[in-house]
Amino acid sequence: MRKYTSEKYIELVEKIDDPVFQSWQRAEMDVIGKVKDSKNKTFIDLGAGYGRVLPDLVKIARNVISIDINPDMIAELERRTKMYKNATAIGGDIQGLSKLLEKGDVKNPVLLIIQNTLGTIEGDYKKVLSETKSVAEKYQGEVIISILRQEVLKDYGMRFYTAIQEMTGEPDLENIDFERGIFRSKTGYQSKWWTSDEIEEIKSYFGGKVVNEFLTPHFAIIHISF
Repeated sequence: MRKYTSEKYIELVEKIDDPVFQSWQRAEMDVIGKVKDSKNKTFIDLGAGYGRVLPDLVKIARNVISIDINPDMIAELERRTKMYKNATAIGGDIQGLSKLLEKGDVKNPVLLIIQNTLGTIEGDYKKVLSETKSVAEKYQGEVIISILRQEVLKDYGMRFYTAIQEMTGEPDLENIDFERGIFRSKTGYQSKWWTSDEIEEIKSYFGGKVVNEFLTPHFAIIHISF
C-alpha cells in the first residue's frame, strides 16, 4: 500500500505549479459539470483519495459516494464527507466495486475514474474497467474517465514525476518503459500512461454513447453514457 497522506498530496500534486496539470484538473471539472440532470444522479468517485473533488460534486449531485483504499486518505475522506448531507465515504478496493455498492444509495450513477486513477491501480486495471462497466450497465448510468497520454511521458511526464518524487520516489530509469507508457520509481510506485490505441480500446470496451470527449496532447477525458 502506497503511503500517501492528504497533506503531502495537496502540497506536491494538487497545488503543483504546473500549467498542464492545473489545466487538466480544470478540464475534468468542466466535463463533470456538463453532466445533464446531475441533481437526479449519484456521482461515484472511484479512487477518491482524500476527497479532492468532493466539494464540487456535492453541489451538483443528488448524492456522492467516494471510494478509496488508502487508510491515510480514507481518514481525511471520512472527515470531509461528514460536512455534507449528501456524501458517503467507503473504504475498499474498487476492483470489487459491485459488492461495495450493494447497500449504497445509487440512482442514475455517474462513475468517475479521474486524475489517472486507472493508471495507478495497485492491481488489475482491467478488473476496474469490468466492474465499472457492470455497474454502469446495471443502472443505465454514465462513466467519465480521465487519463494521461503515453506520448508525453518521456518529456512532460518525467519532469512531473521529478517534481513530486518526494511522494512517488526517485524515477527508476532502468525500469521505465516509455514505449508502453509505464513509469516506475525506485520505491515501487508505478503509473501507466495510455497510448492513442489504448484509449480507443477503452472506448470500444465500454461501448455506449460518447457524450463528451476532451483530448489534448497530454491527457484525455471521455464521458460515456449507457
